[in-house]
Amino acid sequence: MPDQFKLSFDIPEFSTKIEYGKNILFLGSCFSDEMAVKAKYQGFKVHSNPFGTIFHPLALSRFINETLSAQVISERIIQRNDLYFSWDASSSIVGLSEQELILNIQKARSDWKEKLLGATHLFVTFGTSWGYRLNKNNLLVANCHKFPGSNFTKELSLQNDIVKEWKETLVLLLKFNPSLKIIFTVSPVRHIKDGLIENNRSKAILLDAVRVLEKEANCSYFPSYEIVMDELRDYRFFKIDRVHPSEEAIQYVWERFKETYCTAETIKLSNEVFKIRLDESHTSLFPDSEETQLHKLKTAEQRKQFLNRYPEVQLD
Repeated sequence: MPDQFKLSFDIPEFSTKIEYGKNILFLGSCFSDEMAVKAKYQGFKVHSNPFGTIFHPLALSRFINETLSAQVISERIIQRNDLYFSWDASSSIVGLSEQELILNIQKARSDWKEKLLGATHLFVTFGTSWGYRLNKNNLLVANCHKFPGSNFTKELSLQNDIVKEWKETLVLLLKFNPSLKIIFTVSPVRHIKDGLIENNRSKAILLDAVRVLEKEANCSYFPSYEIVMDELRDYRFFKIDRVHPSEEAIQYVWERFKETYCTAETIKLSNEVFKIRLDESHTSLFPDSEETQLHKLKTAEQRKQFLNRYPEVQLD
């Protein structure tokens, strides 16, 4: 019997499954970070967004292209007061000197390149088609770093440009790591600062760009956007800002994610990890009591025995 309270749809299982101990990478908007947090909490070996959260597809592809490039990258650094930022990264990537920032960026690129080589899956989340170009050199920036709007020209990127750029990026990725599985998704987070009509047009461009990439390139699609917007489809599944999905919605997407990319055995193991996490997070009204101390010892022993049986699980 269909669920009478929501419109459900089937997501085909992915043929190449995620396994514990393998490198799983997430890149893109803040929704990719949410999925990475869920995966890490349940013991998967996960890395995400070395340059911080990046929303625009062209800024994301540039990061990958330059990470895989054999050429020396001339970093695009800007100073604001006593802080230094990169036009290619979010404001979470910052330095107190230009040299410090450049060293941090170069290390992040090097580490990510190594992780890409050993990864089995790369999940890329597009956030918006709206971008900002620097007036002085026409560079589409990853973040404006709170500089005045007069420094930029806002544009709605075209589907053809996104597809062209990412088809080239996919070739580079698969040449570098032929076994890498690349999965796109579109963030269900609304960019209401652009306006609701503008946000919907932006998402439409992203969805259609992914459709073309899925058809013409070696990649696939996970419908996180459709799960939140069509299957859940209720503001009770959003935070108070009515923009970001709630914890309940994120957990629901994560469960559908596991159904798609994990075997039944892996899901069972992830549920065991979840139980261990809950036991470890238990807080007592009487932390110094004998009962609480025995609970801690029991939980620590369970963790030790579990990791002896499943050393591929990451609990740190």
